[in-house]
Amino acid sequence: MMRDHLNMMRREAGNQSAERAGTRLGTISGYDASNFLAKVLLQPDNVETGWLPIGSAGVGQGWGVQVGPAIGDMVAVEFQDGGIDAGLITQRFFNNQARPGAVPSGEIWLVHASGSLLKFHADGGVELTAVGTLASTAPQWNHAGPLHITGDVLITGMETVTGLMAGQGGIAVTGGTGNTVSGNLAITSGNVTADGISLKTHTHTDPQGGTVGAPI
Repeated sequence: MMRDHLNMMRREAGNQSAERAGTRLGTISGYDASNFLAKVLLQPDNVETGWLPIGSAGVGQGWGVQVGPAIGDMVAVEFQDGGIDAGLITQRFFNNQARPGAVPSGEIWLVHASGSLLKFHADGGVELTAVGTLASTAPQWNHAGPLHITGDVLITGMETVTGLMAGQGGIAVTGGTGNTVSGNLAITSGNVTADGISLKTHTHTDPQGGTVGAPI
């Protein structure tokens, strides 16, 4: 009698355990970007879930860390308290179709499918690459240290320089209301011309007749 009772308890426990859902792997089959939800084809049964919340490293009201999944991405689905109707997408995995980058130990890479990337290298260097336009907006941008720029620089607004301006490519200024210099202007091994008239070689008409020589 006791043995039959124990066997019945074991069967009941087994049935309850079988009804509890564990962690399942699957692939993304639908994505709701507005609500950050996704549907998953659970494997190996190929059964599609309803809309499930996607886990994130940080969340808030209108802000957080979000990486929109693509159809076919491999994910893990966990079920709260084992309930089949309470699924959560908790992790994503690289696979044979989505291969990982060769990230060295100790480095952090954020790489977009377009090729744009942000990499924190093990030597302390930071690499930023934008395949498209890189837009930055801030009330003020402070930078300490040398700034090396390869390419043209377009500034809309006033440029204020409190240190020495040194260059080797020359200066070309057009438009505006002209240039004003307060202080000394020294030119070495060069010349100043205005409308084709040289400061160094120009001459003046002598009131007594003829012309005077160039400035000494």
